Amino acid sequence: MSIISTQGKQPLTFKRQWVRLSVLACVTTGLLGWGIGESHWPWYIQAIALLLLISLTAGWVLLRIERDLLHPMRRLAEHARRLHEGDNTHLMMTTYLTERRDEVGELARQFQHLVEDLKAHNAQLLEQSLIDPLTKLGNRRMLENRLDVALPLTRRLDCTVSVLMMDVDHFKPYNDYYGHPAGDECLVQISGVLRDTFRRETDIVVRLGGEEFLVLLIDTPSQEAWRLADAMRGMIQAMGIPHAYSPSAEVVTVSVGVITSPPGVSADIDRMVACADEALYACKAQGRNTTQARMLSPPSEVLEPHT
Repeated sequence: MSIISTQGKQPLTFKRQWVRLSVLACVTTGLLGWGIGESHWPWYIQAIALLLLISLTAGWVLLRIERDLLHPMRRLAEHARRLHEGDNTHLMMTTYLTERRDEVGELARQFQHLVEDLKAHNAQLLEQSLIDPLTKLGNRRMLENRLDVALPLTRRLDCTVSVLMMDVDHFKPYNDYYGHPAGDECLVQISGVLRDTFRRETDIVVRLGGEEFLVLLIDTPSQEAWRLADAMRGMIQAMGIPHAYSPSAEVVTVSVGVITSPPGVSADIDRMVACADEALYACKAQGRNTTQARMLSPPSEVLEPHT
């Protein structure tokens, strides 16, 4: 009887193999024992010979059990232990186990399939934990993960870093008047504009929460970051999503604060986000639906507002 169902697989041989070996061992031991018993040796010599024969047979059986069953099971247990300890260098099981054509090999293959399925499932869960479920943009956790790679790269290359903070103007009245489903659809359409505007693999676009979004641009000149931010603002306004309760316009608009850290100035992401927030509040103070761009230098210098 197989350890695991063999439907659709090659027949397993472990049980049949051991039945044949057991029969062979019994027959061989019986014949040799009969030969010793029929010999004309003294009785004590016959007893010693029989004991040696039984010991050799038992030793041979134990060696076969060790080689065919115990050793591969220890290898399988060691593989499981390393996976449990997080040893990613040991993800693939040795072919010594997976290529066996018996129950042990089938158990090893099923175990490996289970590990691969769990790995794929965990990767899917990790991806879901990094993605905003509504807009399909990244979330705060994804931002933190990407920053761990992006910021050291910008320091090594000594290139510019820009942070864009974007807020949907008067979004609460929009939600209250048109309803939350319409508000969600509005955010989805805005995220599509963000995705179309910032397409480079190094561009990081995330939804921070509610109606607030953040974009991080690497190796983008300050004027280009400013231009992209204002173009994105204009495209969102051009979509023409009606907003009857907005004092800024008859359609949905956004305000964008841009801060750029030039080469030679260390990109402190917390400071940059705070400065981008300041630029965003300056947009709101000017009536919203504007873009404010600043350079990260003491003191921060306002380049020019775009309306």
